[in-house]
Amino acid sequence: MTSLSLGTLALFVFWILNRLRKIGSRQQGLPPGPPTLPLIGNLHLFPTTRAHLKFTEWAATYGNIYSVKIGSQTAVFISSAKCARECFELNSATTSDRPEMHMLNLVYQGNEMIMGRYGPYWKNLRRAAHHLLSKDACNTHLALQRAGANLMMNAILESPQNIYDHIQRYATSLVLELVFGVHCPTYDDPLIKEHYEIERQTELLIKPGEHPPIDAFPILRYIPERWTRWRSMCRDIRNRQRKYFLNFVDRCLDRIANEKKTGCFMEYLLENGGEYGFNRENTLYFALSLVLAGGDTTATYLQFFVLCMLENPEILAKAQREIDDVIGNDRVPELKDLENLPYVRAIINEVHRYRPIAPTSIPHYTIADIKVAGYLIPKGTTIFMNIWGIGRDPELYEDPDRFWPERFVNSEFGTKPGADTTGCRETPFSFGSGRRICPGVHLASNSIAINVMNVLWAFEINPSKDPDTGLQVPFSTNDTIDGALLSPNRFACDIRPRSSAKVDLIKRELELSRPSFDRFT
Repeated sequence: MTSLSLGTLALFVFWILNRLRKIGSRQQGLPPGPPTLPLIGNLHLFPTTRAHLKFTEWAATYGNIYSVKIGSQTAVFISSAKCARECFELNSATTSDRPEMHMLNLVYQGNEMIMGRYGPYWKNLRRAAHHLLSKDACNTHLALQRAGANLMMNAILESPQNIYDHIQRYATSLVLELVFGVHCPTYDDPLIKEHYEIERQTELLIKPGEHPPIDAFPILRYIPERWTRWRSMCRDIRNRQRKYFLNFVDRCLDRIANEKKTGCFMEYLLENGGEYGFNRENTLYFALSLVLAGGDTTATYLQFFVLCMLENPEILAKAQREIDDVIGNDRVPELKDLENLPYVRAIINEVHRYRPIAPTSIPHYTIADIKVAGYLIPKGTTIFMNIWGIGRDPELYEDPDRFWPERFVNSEFGTKPGADTTGCRETPFSFGSGRRICPGVHLASNSIAINVMNVLWAFEINPSKDPDTGLQVPFSTNDTIDGALLSPNRFACDIRPRSSAKVDLIKRELELSRPSFDRFT
């Protein structure tokens, strides 16, 4: 080999090694972050359990905006309200995309709204969702929400030990009623059980550490199926979802054909989907995403609310005194009562801050270079809004690890005196930000308010005791399911009516509201 050839080979090898060395490294101008290793970046440090705690710990070390490298990919974490506003609101045209997630693509094939890529098709999905979920539309759903809440109160009276399940039934049945015209009257309805099994199975697709990092290292997609489990898992989830939801679509088609419509959203889409450019497949997955996103989140919030009252009996008592002063004992609460219940509103806001359901949010993705807080966020960066970290920002909140609703009585955003409230807002960060803010924010907020007021008005909530030992059954808001969402594990409590008069009112209200369910199958 000639010296020229050797020199060329040496230069080529040097170029290759230099390129490999740069994979996983943090480029100039990026926010700071944990030290990287060649090729893998910070993959070895990436948490697989309770990730929100590690991400918030890193924020304390590297600042409220920091970067993490996963192979050649960059992720940026936003842990302050001010940076979140700059990133997701002021730069919304650039940060409204979602990262490609190969396993979700195998399941939904690009038809799903929550993780759908930003573009004309997604905008049509959002426009269609507005028909069901706008503020005005949600006002028409209030009677159904109150009926479902009355049914939940009555169910708690009849089997208080199943409160965890009664909450899940309320939230799931509501979205099934609105989207597919299907009512589930009891928590042990097979449709409720199957719904939650599908929810848990689907969550595993995006749980950190559950699968190989195929989005960071795309070559892993080509490993033969016999050596992996994720590809068959995606196929199984897709088949299970389709079987479950196509059954509801068939019911809607039958009702349309027989002129027995319930007025549900799927009936509207089947008749008007062409207005949004939808075919039958688009319509199915659009409705599916609304149901999967809408049920579990509301249920989880209400379960955490009950746990927070268990952990803080003095706060429960204070809220009930306010409820009694404003509403009394002669009627059940109404949504309009909330404006006269400042402490109850403070509790609602504090639960959102204290136990956000999606603590690191659903990731955004940049379609062009931007700068946030003076740092470069390049095109093709995945951005996480660290909602857990924002709610524990010591610059904003006094004693942030304490459940203390008074913070929202003392100031509009719950912040301490003198804090810079740039980026703070009335809508909780749990609902997301920018153009990807949750389309169901009005529906969820109404459900939360109605049920929080009902529970405070109707029930005493105390710890359960073991019937054999007489000891208190343990419970904690820290006892959570390790998944993509922050959900409490099943818990027990001693929940009972505050008076016999309230029992009579609950029974009466349930009978008065039953006609709201008459149109459903």
